[in-house]
Amino acid sequence: MKTTKFVAQIGIAAVALGVALGTVAPAGATNNIKPYGTQETLKDIWGNSEIGYTVDGLGPSTDVVPAQINGQLYEASVTVDAVQGSVTPNVMDFNARAQSGANYRVLGVSTLPGGPLGPGGTSTGKLYFDVVGDVPNSVVYNDGSQDLMAWISP
Repeated sequence: MKTTKFVAQIGIAAVALGVALGTVAPAGATNNIKPYGTQETLKDIWGNSEIGYTVDGLGPSTDVVPAQINGQLYEASVTVDAVQGSVTPNVMDFNARAQSGANYRVLGVSTLPGGPLGPGGTSTGKLYFDVVGDVPNSVVYNDGSQDLMAWISP
């Protein structure tokens, strides 16, 4: 019990020190960075299905979306493929990211049709981001703890 409290205190102190020094660790580093227009894939944890995502064209949008926008609306097109088995796209794991590290989570609206895709199925739509600071130059797929895929202009 005492060890747990001590370890937690060390972790809190390390985070506080990092913030004070301006050296906060990035949201996640990925080795799987591809240029826009390149498909990247993920397998489910059992290896039964594989989903492919192709992200392209991140930039300012003139679309009207049913969400409150506090900055500039950005969009990126995304194509989802059921590479193996049936898959269900998870658009809520997408983020637009600036070189500075500013991160903009995908808005809860997209033009990507919802629901599962059967084997060999494909679907295309748009992801939207509310950019309230530095201009993003990449789109990142983050599972909540790490970046799994990223796309950037070549």
